Formats: sequence, C-alpha cells, structure tokens
Amino acid sequence: MSVPLTWADDTASAPKKDPNEQLRELDWVPMEELTPEQKAQVPTACCGAYVAPPRDDVESEMDPEKANIFGTADYSESEKQTKFIMRDDVRLTQGRRSFRADTFTFDKTTREAELDGDIQVREPGVLLRADKAYVDTNTGNARLDNARFVLYETRVRGRAESLEKFGDAVISLDQGTFTSCEPGDNTWLIKGSNITLHNDKHYGTAKHMRLHIKDVPVVYAPYFRFPVGPDRLTGFLFPSIGFDESDGIGEFSAPFYWNIAPNYDATITPRYLAEHGYMLATELRHKSELFDSELSGSALNNDRSGDTGRDDDEINPQYLGKDRWQYNLVQTGGRNQPWSTEIDYTDVSDTDYIRDVDGSAVDLNRQAYIRQRAAAGYNSEHWQLGAKAEEFRLLTSTQLPYRELPRLHADGQYRVNDWLVELDNEYTHFGMNRYFEGDEANLIVGERLRTNYKLSWDKEYTAGYVKPGVGLKTLGYELEATNLRTDAESSQQFTAPQGSLDMGLYFERDKALFGDAFTQTLEPRAFYLYRDYENQDSLYALTSDASYVNFDTSDLIFTYEQLFRDSRFSGGDRIDDTNHLALGLTSRFVESDTGVERLRLSIGQITYFEDREVSILNDDDAYANTRTSSAVAGQASTLIGDHLRISSDVLYDHQQEQVNTVSTSLNYMDEQYRILNLGYRYSRDPVSLSPLETTPNIGETLNQIDVTTLWPVSSQWSVIARANYDFTYNAELDTFAGLEYTDCCYRIRVLARQWVDFDFSPDFMENLSSDDYDRGVFIEVQLRGFGSLSQRISNLLDKAMFGYGEREASLQ
Repeated sequence: MSVPLTWADDTASAPKKDPNEQLRELDWVPMEELTPEQKAQVPTACCGAYVAPPRDDVESEMDPEKANIFGTADYSESEKQTKFIMRDDVRLTQGRRSFRADTFTFDKTTREAELDGDIQVREPGVLLRADKAYVDTNTGNARLDNARFVLYETRVRGRAESLEKFGDAVISLDQGTFTSCEPGDNTWLIKGSNITLHNDKHYGTAKHMRLHIKDVPVVYAPYFRFPVGPDRLTGFLFPSIGFDESDGIGEFSAPFYWNIAPNYDATITPRYLAEHGYMLATELRHKSELFDSELSGSALNNDRSGDTGRDDDEINPQYLGKDRWQYNLVQTGGRNQPWSTEIDYTDVSDTDYIRDVDGSAVDLNRQAYIRQRAAAGYNSEHWQLGAKAEEFRLLTSTQLPYRELPRLHADGQYRVNDWLVELDNEYTHFGMNRYFEGDEANLIVGERLRTNYKLSWDKEYTAGYVKPGVGLKTLGYELEATNLRTDAESSQQFTAPQGSLDMGLYFERDKALFGDAFTQTLEPRAFYLYRDYENQDSLYALTSDASYVNFDTSDLIFTYEQLFRDSRFSGGDRIDDTNHLALGLTSRFVESDTGVERLRLSIGQITYFEDREVSILNDDDAYANTRTSSAVAGQASTLIGDHLRISSDVLYDHQQEQVNTVSTSLNYMDEQYRILNLGYRYSRDPVSLSPLETTPNIGETLNQIDVTTLWPVSSQWSVIARANYDFTYNAELDTFAGLEYTDCCYRIRVLARQWVDFDFSPDFMENLSSDDYDRGVFIEVQLRGFGSLSQRISNLLDKAMFGYGEREASLQ
C-alpha cells in the first residue's frame, strides 16, 4: 500500500529552545502564558497546565485506523519497495495521531513503524516521548524505550524503562513511576516493577508498589489497585490512623472498597480501637431507577471497655466482654413518580455504642436519639395520601413512651376559581415504645383521629390579597381502658368551629441607596383568627397518678413566622381556642437591575381579645394564657455584596422588658472560598414538657456561640478553626484549630481538637469537669489525583462548617 507524503502546514512546529525546555518537554505551559479560559481550568495551587500544540488540518479529527499517513522530513528514501525511510526533523500525522522523530522507518507491508531519536507520539489527551519506539499504525499499539508520558485530563505524568501502549485505553510501564505533581516536583511518586494505567476507566494497578514521599518509601504492597483521578474502584483505600493523647495509636482502620457494579458498591472496614478492641464496619449502597438504598453497620467483638493494659484505665464493667453492634438502613423510593417511600431504621446494642466507637464525630457526639421510621405516600391532582410507622430510641437516661404504628393521613385540596377547599384527615395509633422502662401502669395509650376542614376565598390582587375563611376542627380518642380510672372516659370527641381573615397589601417605591437603584416594598399583613372554646378537661387526671393525654404535643417556639399560624401548639392533642389579631410589617430592598433582595426587615405582634382556656396542662403558664399581647417578634436578613449573608430572629417581651430569644447567623464565602461562619443562640429560661412530666420543666438559659472559619492566609496556607462556647456554663463545647497546606499535587491538614464527651445525664453540664473532655491531634494527607491518607478531618469539617462541602468540590 502506498503512503502519500505531502508538505504539511507547520503549525505543530517544535518550540524554540528556552530555559524551561525541560518543563515544556511534556507540553507544560506556565500559568502566566495561559489564556484566561485555560487559567480557569487550572486546579487550585497549581502553576500551569499541560496544553497540546493546536492542529488545524482536516485530518486532526479522523480515526487513525481509517486515515493515511502524511508527513514531512528533510530527507526521505525507499528501500526495496517495502520500506520507506525519513530522516531529520520527521513530522507525521495519521488522523488525530501525530509523530515526531529524528528517523522514521515504515514497513508498507505490515504497516509497522520504527522511530528513533527525540520521539513524540501524540493522541488526544496523551503525549508519549521516548528514545526509541515501535508503533503498529493499524491498532495504535506501541512500545517505547526510556519513555516519558503525560495524561492531560488527570494531570498524571511518569516514566519507564519500557512503556507499552494498547490503543487509547491502556499504558503499561516496566520499572515505571508516575505522579500528579507538576514537572520538577516529585513530592510523591508511585513506583512499581510493572504499572498499568487504564486511562479510559481512570484506574491503575501496580506490582510491587511503593509509595514514595520525598523519595522516602512509606507504603509497600505486592499488588495494588488505585484510582487515577476522582473515581473510586475496587481495592484498599488508604488506612486511617488516630493517636491517643497519652498512649500512641488510639485507632487504626483499613477500608476496602468493592466496586461491584456501576449502580452498587460496598465498603468493608476492619478497625482497631485501643479502648475497645477489634471491630468490623460495612456499608452497602445501591441505586436503581426508582430506589436509592444504603445499608451500614458495625460490630465490636468482646469489648475491652477501656482495658488497654495501662494502670490508669477506667474499665466499664457494664460492657466489658460484651458483643456490641449497630446497623442502619436508609432507602428512598419513587424518583419522578407520584408515589414515594422512605425507610430510616437504626438500632444499636446499647445506648452508649455510637458515642464509644465514634465519639469525635460532630453529629454523633451530641446525637440524643436514633430513628426507626418507614413511610409511604401518594400524590394525585387533589389528594396527598401517606402512611408511616415511627419510633425513637433515646440515647439518654429517659425514653419517650410512645411509638406511632401507624400514622395515616389523607389531605385533599380543591380549587374552583378563587374558592379553596382543604380537607385534612389524620389517624394515629400510639402504642407502647419497646424501649420504655418507666411506669407502664399509668401510661395512657390509644388511637387518635383528627380533622381540619376549611373553606376560603383565596383572592389575589396586584396590590395585595384577601383570604376570608371558615373551618371546623375535630379531635377524637379511643383510649385503652386497662389503666384508666373507672370514671374516666375512654372514648372522647371534641369539635370547634373557626373563622379567619388573612389580608395583605404591597406598596412599592423607587429608592436610591449608596448610588444604586432599589425597589423598596412595604408589606403590611393582618391575620385575624377566631376558634371557639371546646372544654377538654376530660383529657386530664385519667389514671391514679393524674396522667393526662399528651402523645406528641408541645408549645411552638415563638418567632415571626409563627405569627400567622392557626395553632399555638405543635402536634394534635389539643384544639386550642383563640380570638386574636396578628399584625406584621415587612419591608424589602430589591436591586432594580438584578432583582436581588439585599435587605428584608419584619416586625409583628399578636393582640389577644380573650384569655386562652386550653393548654397542654390545665394550669400551665397562666401568665402567658392571660396576657393581652404577645412578645414582639422581629426578623432581619441582609445580603452584603455577593458573599456575606446575615440573618436574625429576635423576640422581645415588652411587658417584662427583656429579650427572650435571639438567633443570629453570619455566613461568608467568596470566590477564593474564604469561609467565615458565626452563629449565636439565646433563649431565656426555655420551657419544655414531655409526656412523662406533669409540670413544665424550666431549663437553664441557652446562650451559645459557634464560630468556624477556613481562611487562606497565602496562596497555599489556610487557617482552620472553630470555637463553640456556652456562656451559661462558661464551657467550651467544641474547639479546634489547625493549618491546611495546599500544593498542586497534595494537601495536608493538621488539627488539634478538644470537645465535650456528652453523656446526656440531666445535670451533666452543671458538673462538667476536665475529665469530660476528649482531646486529639489529627493529620490528613490528600495526594491529589490519587487518594487520601485518612478523611477524618474532612468528615469533621463537612459537618461542622457551612460551605466546606462546596469548597471541597471546587478544589477536586
């Protein structure tokens, strides 16, 4: 077969010699020479990118196996009609594949080529360089001696004594090395007697693999599979090591990831805890067209319960020698369907297990309960149907007495022009919680049916709206009679009619502030609600110790948003009476050009025309039920620039002349992903009431601040910190500080942390001492493009710091 040779356009000519030629050998272009579009694709802390020289010839997009070879050279000759030889500055193209060499020998019969001297073989996403090469132009397979290569997409480069390339997918290295560090930087290297990179599947394998950090071998494996890029694959992940503050290694885990199929996988993690012994954790994940499922669990065999052999061990005989465990199933179903399902079921061998095996986790350390829930729903044009069964197991000294098995609801909504009909129905059976260990003899259980029917005229105008309505609430019980007094009624029914009027107006004006044009709104709102009083005294003193019906009901935390609710209770065990008018006023400042809301201010109050008769207890909080007006509720939210948002809720009791609650948050994150979050919560003498209590419980004033930041102090260094402090008890709840160093090919974090190890006892905070704190120093190393040596700090920051997850996604 003849090989056409033509003089091609010299667009791919070699760069001129310069001091950086060694770096440019692999198409490396420094940051200052990149275009703005190319700079935007460069990962954080990197100084350049691999950029292939452009080609604009018509052959550049063709499949090489279907294309002829075109080339130029200073000298060419034929040999015995079967070979063609080109010498000196040889440049060839074969579709999207191109070659450069000092000498090119082509066998016309076998279509195999031999290249010598300063060789370059280019294909989209790949550059190979070598001293000598053999190429099968039919398949693209090649063998190169003393080879260097770069994979543009994953920024991986390497070298080998001998390199074999199989099509576009596989590169095999004998006595090879590779890294994702930039040219001239070998902070970490993977070495192996044979390394195979599957470029199309983003993974590799290595025989006699050694991970070198700064030329020091730190990990060895006879055989190892590893990711090349962000994808995960079957194989051992990097181990995680934790250090005890006084006795060396506190824990060690070596997770194994099993990529079973594209839609399901598993992670199996053997783990050692110095205080407890050996355990095994597993996680299974499955994704189908309709369902997402995750099953996880762990088991601790023969718990040492603190017995590490040290003289100062505090052994807990309650768990010593016991087998302990935990499992969790989470499933959601009905993606893009009118029906939906949900399962969130967790169980543990004992209430201390979660804290013992993962006490440093932000979400677990203060977790007061585990959930056991299954639910299903169906939505049609006019109806929402649902069913669920739910039970909570508290990880505290007390336990909720009830479980819902089942809770059913059918909520209908019909609209005819401006008329709206709402039909809400709910049935619940409250049974005995399996974990309840209190006095069951005086615990009331039974069934509850409640309805809420409304008819309203839902009229909207350009300048406002008016929504008058009437309604009827009903509440019925069938209580189990085994533990009721003989004169108590087990079957009870209550009905209360209601009327309401919801009105609002919209006023707008143009306003100039700080040189910018705004639309300022003024939005007054009035909500009048009347509901008739229905005597519910028969729900009280039903047993010998005066137990009353309260399955799930409590007072709502009062904020500006609660001004316009039609009930002052959460839950459904009371039909509250009322005759009140809620007035609210909101003003917004909206940028005229962009429509961005820069500021929102709201203030409101409820005026009561009659005392409220119905309460959770017959005589609880009489002052609140007889006062003529509520506290003043305020709300504010502002967006300063494009990165700083501040929001706040305030409740001021004008009669007591005191602030009752304050909740404020400040969140800042900019394009450089500088993060600063501040949260403050204050609640004066919070009142709580559980189904087991006959009097309200007035707790200690909640007065806490939580500040987190991840702030770059240079192009590569960042400060990490958190301070979570309780002013009521003058106690640090969770404090950590550390540093992050980011390089183009690795990131390292060092973090020192002290946190309270909560045990949920009622007087725990009053008796807090230094012995109740855990302390640790954590180190995390990420080899960018390869993997992570522990993710303990990442998991901590992801839960403790708003905006951290978004930052991490941008830095991949």
